Amino acid sequence: MVRRLLVALVFVTIASPASAVEYRLQVVSVLDDAFRSFMKPGEAADGATGPGLQRLEASLDSGDFPKAVLLYDRHLQAASESTARAYGGVPVRADVKQGGEQKRHWDEVRWDGTPGEQSVWVVVPRTRRSGELFRVALRGAGPIRHWLPYATSNGRKLPVVSFPSNYLWSREDEADFWSKRLAPVLDLGAGIAVIVGANTGFLDADQAYIVVTHGPEPATYKAVLGWRDRHQDRESPGDGFFRLNRRW
Repeated sequence: MVRRLLVALVFVTIASPASAVEYRLQVVSVLDDAFRSFMKPGEAADGATGPGLQRLEASLDSGDFPKAVLLYDRHLQAASESTARAYGGVPVRADVKQGGEQKRHWDEVRWDGTPGEQSVWVVVPRTRRSGELFRVALRGAGPIRHWLPYATSNGRKLPVVSFPSNYLWSREDEADFWSKRLAPVLDLGAGIAVIVGANTGFLDADQAYIVVTHGPEPATYKAVLGWRDRHQDRESPGDGFFRLNRRW
């Protein structure tokens, strides 16, 4: 009897999905001017938090954030299998509920993952305006915090880093792309980080790669992406013919 009980317990342990943990990611894209209007003095510093950023988060949660300054041409999506693996993650199959209906502003996805692994999510604008991902607010472990995307080459790790998009695309197929190029500069201490693919050609918008670590407990992660027009990206007045004035 004891032996049969032990065998049954082992079978249940192996067959049970108890090791899977549910995670939730919420992402929204907004115009940078609206993002900045919530921020209080001192909250523009890297890693800063405070009542203004908390009010921004609460306004998005409640649906009171003005819809006119939300960007609906750039929704969250799961990374492809090849991209997920290139960015240190595992492929995830999950449906993203897009924001924009009634008072639901966040794009939201829930999935079951294995603790110790990572998942990768992307935001790819369908239009080039507003093209520059200028600021980010992240919430993982701890309060929501503000970050600007910086290129880093001095060995310092940051939760939001920027690389030229053509550099990322040209290196993705390298076997050590994540371990050699990205992991050494990306700070995942709060469980969430963003890699910005900055489009240096100015004709297309930036892209965002969101990396989420799978912790031992269920967790909710949030990212507010603030976008603006590039200073070099100005359409000239005229008779409808599309022209750009690049001011270097």
